[in-house]
Amino acid sequence: MTRDRKVGLGAMALLLLALASYPYLGTSGYQVSIASTVLIAAILASTVNFLAADGGMASLGHGAIAGAAAYGAGWASLQGHSMATQIALAMVVGILVTTVYGVLSMRTNGIYFLMVTLALGMVVFGLAYRLSSVTRGENGITGIERPEVLAEPWAFYLFLVGCFAVTTAALWVVSRSPFGATLRGIRDSESRMRSLGYYVPAYKLGAFMISGTIASLAGLLAVWHTHFVSPSATELGRSVLLIVMVLLGGLGTTLGPLVGAAIVILVENVVSNSVERWPTVLGLIFILTILFARAGLVGSAAKVLRRRRRGTDAGEPDTAEPAGLTTTTTIP
Repeated sequence: MTRDRKVGLGAMALLLLALASYPYLGTSGYQVSIASTVLIAAILASTVNFLAADGGMASLGHGAIAGAAAYGAGWASLQGHSMATQIALAMVVGILVTTVYGVLSMRTNGIYFLMVTLALGMVVFGLAYRLSSVTRGENGITGIERPEVLAEPWAFYLFLVGCFAVTTAALWVVSRSPFGATLRGIRDSESRMRSLGYYVPAYKLGAFMISGTIASLAGLLAVWHTHFVSPSATELGRSVLLIVMVLLGGLGTTLGPLVGAAIVILVENVVSNSVERWPTVLGLIFILTILFARAGLVGSAAKVLRRRRRGTDAGEPDTAEPAGLTTTTTIP
């Protein structure tokens, strides 16, 4: 194991320890609730990050996938089904929507892929409004309970920390696997990979299914957190904010989704208490980040570490990733 890999794993362990310690630092219930929202958003943003960075596919449909999974759990709760059925239905609905997305969009690229996911997201949003016998229309579904063992806010928060750790590790492993390497090859030159004998649609669909499955989990966690789901959970704005989170934190970085999610959620829930037009504040932060930290906050920090290492390790080839901050994907 390289020095940078050890440092990176150590830094991640310290971060998880800090996150797990948060409820015991004299924080209020509201602060723990905000932190829970950040973790759920980070899990969802990490799926967009993986798909865009490793697969070159920017999706505007992941908010709708998570929302569909949330509706699956909500409907099961509304019908009085068991918690196991609630979990199973949420994941099944989310994965079915992911499959439809994947099958219909895998033969498209670039802006066409983006538009297909946008259109499908709007279909899900429309169904959430129109199928009122299932979704209760604009009123949404309320009173959705989570498992008894997670009833306390601090217990649910610690569970979210564990989910964040597992999903981040899973995407990290996939990114560094032969599958991830092939996916990046397709991202860089789809025609070349086809000429080498790779069946490109299968790899792209596989990446989308991995991403969508984790997005479905995030949707289930979100509905457990809020105990409520409405059509707003599937609207386009949710998916747009996920892309903003990824770009703020740094596309292709391991911790970027968490940093980006923290910024967006804090602006939305804290700054909005003092400033009426909080989207304007978020927009200014985004513009400044694009102008002065094009690689995102985590990506730019990684670049600074690389420069410092070149200064201290003069003459050594700079081939390793800096302190585990980035994935194998290098974003110019």
